[in-house]
Amino acid sequence: MNITCQGRSLGLLACLGIALIARASGAQERLDRLTLDDAVNTAIRHNATLRAKEAELEGIRANEITAALRPNPTASYSAEQFGGGSTAQPQHTMILAQPIETGGKRQRRIDSARAATRTTGYELNDVRRLVVSQVKSAFAGVLVAEATLALAEQNLKTLDEIERLQRIRAEKGDISQLELLRLQVQRFAFERDAGDARQAIEAAKIALRAAVGPDALADSFEVVGELDFRDSLLNRDELRRRALANRPDLQAAQAARDKARADVNLARANAWWDVTPQIEYQRIGPDNTIGFGFSFPLRIFDRNQGEIARTRAEAERSDALTRSAAVQALAEVDTALSAVTVQRERVIVLRDTYLPKAQQARTTVEFAYRRGGASLLDFLDAQRTYRETALEHLRAMGNFWFALYQLEAAVGGSGGLE
Repeated sequence: MNITCQGRSLGLLACLGIALIARASGAQERLDRLTLDDAVNTAIRHNATLRAKEAELEGIRANEITAALRPNPTASYSAEQFGGGSTAQPQHTMILAQPIETGGKRQRRIDSARAATRTTGYELNDVRRLVVSQVKSAFAGVLVAEATLALAEQNLKTLDEIERLQRIRAEKGDISQLELLRLQVQRFAFERDAGDARQAIEAAKIALRAAVGPDALADSFEVVGELDFRDSLLNRDELRRRALANRPDLQAAQAARDKARADVNLARANAWWDVTPQIEYQRIGPDNTIGFGFSFPLRIFDRNQGEIARTRAEAERSDALTRSAAVQALAEVDTALSAVTVQRERVIVLRDTYLPKAQQARTTVEFAYRRGGASLLDFLDAQRTYRETALEHLRAMGNFWFALYQLEAAVGGSGGLE
């Protein structure tokens, strides 16, 4: 929206207000056309799970403020010996004390709180990784369903054209009504493909809307993209190395292990005795006195043994979970890579071998059937073979992209596989 402002200061202020309102309303507009990059970027801004995790991160980060706070001083006041007769003097006592932490407790608390923040930050990155993979898979699902619908409509158009010509031949008596009936029955398979494809489009768009954020998309939106094939060489050792270096869940597990060790240090620090120096002011009648002292707990029985043992066990558990997460990550990489390899080979053999042959056979038999040189069974068989081969090619394309996005998520990156 372009807004031209002229006039004096009042007019400029009014124009500025209109511009701000226009910008706000434009920011609230929902997308009706969606590319893959649009879907990913919008999901990062609007996905409810991501926003909840971001809020959790802010809450965890606030614990660093609490951890850095020093103990508050304490003050007490007492008054005694009122109404005790002529010999008793009223007594007023004020005590001010400041606890002093020993053993480095404050720094240990800060270390633990910062480790918790790092852990949650990596968990946020991991949620983002999974959301991006979910968005890309849903986007590919829409493209596959739309390509399936286009194929079904193309087959229906071809069959309708053949049926129109054969109806004329049947009216002339060149072919039997039974042959025309068989041709019409075959139409149901393509109608079913079209109906299934429309349902798949709706389901994939629902999944995409849920992943991106319902408030960010228009009620009726369309995706913009091509279901093409991207062949690339993938090195298993390099992918495994990238997974161990980049996956946020592994980084979160390592950060959790660091936090567990920080908690052990904090538990040990909490076993130290804190000292509380205090100053006392006392007034008895007309006399004033000042005193000094200190207090500390006698840690004879409770030396924080249980918390130390618990945090040590938690540290061992975190070490085991870190190793387990690494093993799981490598297994996901191998599984996804195997799926990509299988689907890649299937796409290539269907695209380069079987689909061209099925298409050529259908074209040849259709040409002959139009001119009476082939039987109806030959035509229907060629049409059925092409339909099944083309659908299998589309399924293989979809499975290839699903596997590729899973592999992309498994190595921990959202920028694609080179």
